[in-house]
Amino acid sequence: MTLKASIAELAVFQRLNQARSQVGPAEVLFAQESDIGPEDVATFKEATRRYGLLIVMRCPKRGSVAFQGIFRPKRSVDGYDSLGNPVKSGESGLGVHPERRNIFVSDYDMMSLWTKAQEGGYRKLFASSLTPGAKQGAWQREAMDAVRLLNTGLQSRLQHGAQDDFTPPPDRKHPGVKPDTRFAAFREGQASYLPDMAACRAYYGEWGLSWPYDDAGNFLGAAKP
Repeated sequence: MTLKASIAELAVFQRLNQARSQVGPAEVLFAQESDIGPEDVATFKEATRRYGLLIVMRCPKRGSVAFQGIFRPKRSVDGYDSLGNPVKSGESGLGVHPERRNIFVSDYDMMSLWTKAQEGGYRKLFASSLTPGAKQGAWQREAMDAVRLLNTGLQSRLQHGAQDDFTPPPDRKHPGVKPDTRFAAFREGQASYLPDMAACRAYYGEWGLSWPYDDAGNFLGAAKP
């Protein structure tokens, strides 16, 4: 039987193979699981260790690791066309805006951000507009500083605030989470791949983090800043 590899699979193999000279085998393996760029895996591990942070993210689309750090991550302006129609990334996490024609790659969606608490455990850094329902607005200063520190070293930078902290405006629905959604968590230098919603919910419980979704993944409401 002849074995065949797709162009997408070859792109992933080449990207991970090239990264082996820059990062360790653990970072390459985690990148393969999570589709977070291997150099960015190393950055998340080092930054969370150095600054005492915990960050949970929804993983980008499968196969997009081949293009993390090569194409610009999807921004909010890439999400819709001039008529308000959504623009989605396709296979391997790549998308093309139909009007501007720029190519983008599936971004890292931050779920929540935390810092070590003096009394033990973790304290939430509210990483979204302090005005509920606002599409944009000022964040909690400590959260903004933490994201800026992370973005300093990331190839695919974080593009927006935390989903757990976002109260959508009246004309938008919160995305919630799905049972088969994949997540990645970085806690003080330790990386954890969470293959589905159940695993992510259990991780929140393990570290005393507030889980703002019901059993079906519907959003229950953001915690107060």
